[in-house]
Amino acid sequence: MSVRVYLVGAGPGDPELLTLGAKRVIERAEVILYDGLINEQILAFASASCERICVGKRGNGGAWTQPQIDDLIVKVAREGRRVVRLKGGDTAVFARTAEEVERLEAEGIAYRIVPGLTAALAVSAYTGIPLTHRDWSSGVAILAAQLQNHDGESEAEDQLDWEALARFPGTLVLYMAIGSASSWSKKLIASGKPMSTPVALVRRCSWPDQEVLECELRSVSETLGLNPQFTAPVICIIGPVVRLKSKAASPLPLNPITVIVSSPEAQAHRLADMLRPLGVSVWVRPAMLIEGAGPGGIDGAIDELERTDWIVFSSRYGVKYFMERLFERGGDSRAFGKVRIASVGRATDEALREFGLRSDWTPKLDQGAEALLLDWLPEVRGSRVLLVRTAEGSEILRDRLVSSVSKLHSVDIYKQCPVLGWQDMDAIRAKIVVGYQSGRRVWMTATSSNLARATWGLLGRESGLVRWLAISPGVAEVLRGLGCDQENILVAQQATYESMCRAIAVAESIG
Repeated sequence: MSVRVYLVGAGPGDPELLTLGAKRVIERAEVILYDGLINEQILAFASASCERICVGKRGNGGAWTQPQIDDLIVKVAREGRRVVRLKGGDTAVFARTAEEVERLEAEGIAYRIVPGLTAALAVSAYTGIPLTHRDWSSGVAILAAQLQNHDGESEAEDQLDWEALARFPGTLVLYMAIGSASSWSKKLIASGKPMSTPVALVRRCSWPDQEVLECELRSVSETLGLNPQFTAPVICIIGPVVRLKSKAASPLPLNPITVIVSSPEAQAHRLADMLRPLGVSVWVRPAMLIEGAGPGGIDGAIDELERTDWIVFSSRYGVKYFMERLFERGGDSRAFGKVRIASVGRATDEALREFGLRSDWTPKLDQGAEALLLDWLPEVRGSRVLLVRTAEGSEILRDRLVSSVSKLHSVDIYKQCPVLGWQDMDAIRAKIVVGYQSGRRVWMTATSSNLARATWGLLGRESGLVRWLAISPGVAEVLRGLGCDQENILVAQQATYESMCRAIAVAESIG
């Protein structure tokens, strides 16, 4: 059977701890059912079309019960969609994976488990506390400190042998340790565990705001009482190893700058992959979809090649749809014959090279149509020119060429369709507002004038709360015309993704 359900461990928090297998599955997911404590940077690896549903539980009174989650997994799988059940940590450690597996097998639904790194195995790297030591601890016991009840019930039976745990000659690691700290610390002491046993309480292991409190077993409740901000998720390390803390703990990740990339999906992922090495959190949220305009206009343009001196490509999408149709008709690059090729920038020229072609003329400065016209226009006076463009694009090229060439054939080869909204629009708005209030603004990319307009419209009143990264002065001018303050716009020196990345790296002192 084709696998429809993936049970995936997302690690303790830091996206760097996500496995390659988990990342690949997330990228291909059509629906993600995720725990409430999943790092949003991990969700950013999903495609823009992926539906994201938070099924987090909050203690015993969570909004989602396990049977409800099981029902939803089955429902989505039955719809034929690829679903990822994304869990914090590892799938085998207090993740209730066994219950989900049991339900999937009963339903006859194929599944795959992708393990992750549990917090207990990451805590040593991020706190410097070893879990084992040849002189002090030859074993580790991992247990849930919170009593496990059945969904919907308020009482639970304590099945732990506290006397055996008190005698255990190694390290105890307690998950879900915060709410029942007073209870388990007293039970361990009553069962014979020395009151002076060292304890380390680790909150949000591997996150930028990780915190560690150290105390003795006798003062766990008092320590937490003095630190009311120290809330879940917390794991607790109990044993002599706490005293052996190394100074060589891994540095915590910085709280990253968020950049929302609004370009169409294929283009957006290319820019996202260039931004991530800078240490930013990238959310791919296309504000436009690109669609072919139909073969009629393209076929006429292809037939005109014999009677054309120059062909001008105004974007990489024009190259894509023109060449794909040429190949569909049984042609190839030989159809260009002696036709010379101009492109508006380096990205368009790179798209041509993927089809074995290269531009005869590309502007020295990557600043779009105006830069191309600056030096190229005298070359084409009196020539027959074929302009490959989109109906929603700038009119600069067409208007200037009409009065300069002997014949202009302009063909609208693809369409730019604004999206109506993003699935997680509420979360994005909240992220923007929080960033604005904290002085750590979210960045929004604008790689064309049409994208700037579409994204501005999607954001509504939040459009003035973000910082805009514009690919060119022309795009920046559009943003100003929409009402954006100049101080909120950063313009790349050249109209390239590389230049955009350099601009934000300098502005935020990153990378």
